[in-house]
Amino acid sequence: MKKLCCSIALGVLMSFSFAAQANIDDVPLPNDFQVRMALEDDYPMIISGFVKQDLDSVMAFYRNTLGEPETITEDIGRYTYFYTLSGKRVKIGFYQQESWCEVSIMMTK
Repeated sequence: MKKLCCSIALGVLMSFSFAAQANIDDVPLPNDFQVRMALEDDYPMIISGFVKQDLDSVMAFYRNTLGEPETITEDIGRYTYFYTLSGKRVKIGFYQQESWCEVSIMMTK
């Protein structure tokens, strides 16, 4: 009986810790997103890739799906949106290339 109670308690605690953690999968990606790099095992979680859309369309996608960013920065054509999702800080960077747009997402604690 004691082993059963310990097993149940451990299972409940593990499910709580899992549910409380945000995951980079919580950040939506455009349908044509092509992953070039993904580091998802520990914070900071990072995913980077490209889409065959223009910069304005990709930035509008994130404003429509996540709402207005808390902060927006721009540096020589590179735009960055900052959000908070499930208590985690999310940074989404955009940079227009010739016929595609680079998208980089980082989630931190």
